[in-house]
This record gives sequence, structure tokens and C-alpha cells, in this order.
Amino acid sequence: MPGDLAVTAVDAADHPAAGALAAGADDVTALALWLAAERGAAGGGTPKWAPLLATLPATVDTPVLWADEERAVLLRGSPALAEARARDAALDEAHARLVEAAGGTAPPWLSRDAFRSAVAVVTATAAYLPAAGCFALLPVLSRASRSGAPDAAVLDYDEARGAAVLTANRAYAPGDAVDVADGRPNGELLLATGAVDARGGDADCLTVTVGLAATDRMRSTKLQILDAVGLADGQPFPIKRGGFPLQLLSYLRLARLQDPAQLAAVTFEKDVVVSPANEYEVLQLLLGECRERLSAYVGGAEEDTKLLQDATLTPRARVAASLRLGEKRILQATLDAARRRLAPIRGVPTKDGSLRDANADFVEMFDAFEALPSVPKKMVDGLLSWARGEGDPEYQERWGKKKKK
Repeated sequence: MPGDLAVTAVDAADHPAAGALAAGADDVTALALWLAAERGAAGGGTPKWAPLLATLPATVDTPVLWADEERAVLLRGSPALAEARARDAALDEAHARLVEAAGGTAPPWLSRDAFRSAVAVVTATAAYLPAAGCFALLPVLSRASRSGAPDAAVLDYDEARGAAVLTANRAYAPGDAVDVADGRPNGELLLATGAVDARGGDADCLTVTVGLAATDRMRSTKLQILDAVGLADGQPFPIKRGGFPLQLLSYLRLARLQDPAQLAAVTFEKDVVVSPANEYEVLQLLLGECRERLSAYVGGAEEDTKLLQDATLTPRARVAASLRLGEKRILQATLDAARRRLAPIRGVPTKDGSLRDANADFVEMFDAFEALPSVPKKMVDGLLSWARGEGDPEYQERWGKKKKK
């Protein structure tokens, strides 16, 4: 990329050792190799790139680099825990491959810690420039916070100027912090940058993945319907504090229905209920998913809110509590939205697909109570009937004839 405002993957060749290992690597890995090599050079980098290196943080406190014991406690219940572990393992695998490519012995600048730290810095500070189609390391802006808020400034490459340009979407006063637009949810931001969007941007979300049952007798037909609307078996859907996408409901409606005649009622363009019984089952599944995920956390949103008011909280504990609080609020908002949709549905599905009154058991019980006053009379009438032999055919045949004579 032209100009000195950014370093891209091709710039890894500026350092001979890094360039040799970066051949065929992705942008982030190539930039990390370049950064590790430059930092390992005498004097903290070659003169050409020393000013840029001075603007980059020494490292980034991402959960990917935390000890697993600490991760397990601070991220319990969050999807970020499993992802942090996966990325931790991936870093070690990538380092092992690079060492092997280097001849089996890592050069001093490519130690395990140096490589992991360089990857963390690049992941946190590099910006993707859509117009250039690459990631870039930029001076100054590497320290800017990322946000999914609609008024965050937009960063891109301007080919006419030969420079990266930051476009503001609101007025700024002297001393105001500038947020760079970033569409990643807080879980991803924490893993990538070691921080979360304190403003709770519109991009913050969790993912619910749904699919078809392997034993579904209409599976092939349903897969064709999903393919026609661009969805797949095992489809992820985002859920936010503002609600969940209607396509998620449509997918669940399709997945749960068993009557072929109802397939035509499923639509992914409008919010159309297939049947009360189907809707009841779909919403119960969504409620169950939210309850299960909320139960994986320790405590509720109130506990994390109180934790964040503790001035002695460590930076890691604080950012983890902020992440957990946001995720719990998303799950609770989804739970509440599903409950509101469930409220008008009166009844419980039965085996034949119809809805039975949800209070049928109570109604039956009160009907039995109301019938109690008539029980003595029914019992006396029953005894008299028995005494007359009205229920005994043999008695009627023998004694009934005599009575007529």
C-alpha cells in the first residue's frame, strides 16, 4: 500500500527474516511476524518504522493470554471462555509451525512469548480498510477505542490521497475521545482488544445456533426450503437487547412442525404463526435456551452491577464483569421478549397437535369439589338400585317374572 501511514502484509518483507516466514501467511500473522522482528532489532526497530512502533502498546491484556485458571473464573458462563481457549491453542500451533519453517530453532525475536504478544498487539490495533482490502497498522489510531455506536468515526483508505482517512459522524470538542466504528460484539472485542464497548453499541450481541433434527422425516424438504432463503442446517442467529430476528422464529417454526400440510405456511419474510401449538413449542425452546445459558453464570446481573461499583476491582475482573453484565442483559431481554409473545397463547400442546387448556387440571379439580354435595345422594340411590337388583340380569330374570304374576 502506498504511503507511510500504514504497514500491510506485504510490508513484512521489509524485514528479511520476517518476510521469509510470512510468505503465504494471512495479513495478521504476517504483520505479527514483522512486528516481532522489528522489535527484536537493535535499537527497537529500524529507523524507518521506529516512530510507528513507538505508538503501539507493548502488549495487550486479552483473555487469550490469561492463565486458564483465571479465565475459567472471570469468564464463566460466557461464550468468550471457549473461544479464548481455542485461540490460545491456535497461537501455540501457529508458533510451532513457524519454528518448524525456520529450521526447527526459533530465532531470538520469535520466542513463544514474543510471537504471542505481537499477535495480540496486531489483533488489537490493526484496522481493516475496506477500500484497500487489507489490514493496516496505523499510528495514533492504534490507541483509539472501538465502538459499535452509530456515531462512531469511520476509518477507511482514500486512494486519491494515498492515506487512511477517519471520517467523523458527530461534532467533537477539544479533548473528546474518538471512537472508531467497529461492528464486533463485546465478546469479540474483549478477545481482540482486551476491552469492551462501554457505550453498549448496537453491534453487541450473542449467537444462537439452530438446526434440524437428524431424524426429521421431512429433513430433505426442509433443507431445500432453507437453501432457497440462504440459510443452512446449524444456522447462527444474533440476539440483542433489542430483541431477536424474526428469521430465527421462522427457522424454529420450520424445524419443529411435523405436518407436511403446514410447510406452505412457513415464511421468512413476515412474522406468521404456523399454528398455536407450533408457536408454543418454538417459544418454549427459546425460553429454555435463555434459561440454560443464564444458569451457566454465577449470580445475576445485579451481582455484576455491584462488582463494577467496587473501586478496588482489578482491571481484568472489571472488564470481565462488564462483559458478563452485557451478556446477561441480552439473554434476559430475549427471555422477556419470548414471554411476551407466549402470553397470548392459551393452552398446552397435546399429542394430536391441539391445545389443551393450560388450567385444565385446576378446572377438573374444582369440578370435583363442586360435585361433593351431591355425592351422598348418589351413593344412597346406588344402594337402592343394588337392592332392587337393577344391575343383576339373573336377579331380574328370576324375580322380575314373579313380581309380574
